[in-house]
Amino acid sequence: RFDYGVSREDVPHNLKVSNVWQLPNTGAGGVLRQVVNDWMLNTIVSWQSGFPFSIASGRDNSFTGINRDRADFVGGNADLGSDRPHGEMVASYFDISKFVPNAIGTFGNSGKNMLRGPKYFNTDVALVKVLNVTNRIGLQVRAEFFNIFNNVNFNAPNNNVSSAQFGRITSALDPRILQFGLKLLF
Repeated sequence: RFDYGVSREDVPHNLKVSNVWQLPNTGAGGVLRQVVNDWMLNTIVSWQSGFPFSIASGRDNSFTGINRDRADFVGGNADLGSDRPHGEMVASYFDISKFVPNAIGTFGNSGKNMLRGPKYFNTDVALVKVLNVTNRIGLQVRAEFFNIFNNVNFNAPNNNVSSAQFGRITSALDPRILQFGLKLLF
């Protein structure tokens, strides 16, 4: 009963859109036709809610030797909302005054996974072309752009009441990454 709550993997809103678009060919001829025709554009767009997380005490006040006690929740609304400017979110993702270390001999009264981490938005794009070297050999040319719009996707905030960084976001997922590749097909 103590550990009742939503799963760590609970993501109520999750939208993924993937497509492959064969770009239209031009009326060009010769070498220009080989360069500008037969390209494919692939995209993957991901939007999702943040993952839930619990608030940890950072102490073993229950004397179990496991050090997995949760903090005590003193009441009120700890959620400050995720539609604030990034600077405010990073400095204090939730109201830290609503949590204190659990009392000696207790496990802490804050709910399992009672808060939800930052939302996630990402767009990946790939531009692909296969050049026919011979009838049986091809060369695939790829340009891939991960997080093409360079959206800042934050990791969960520090959830340990005993930490000086409690409530702060201290890291983010990868920024824009470009990757180019050649693949020999035979």
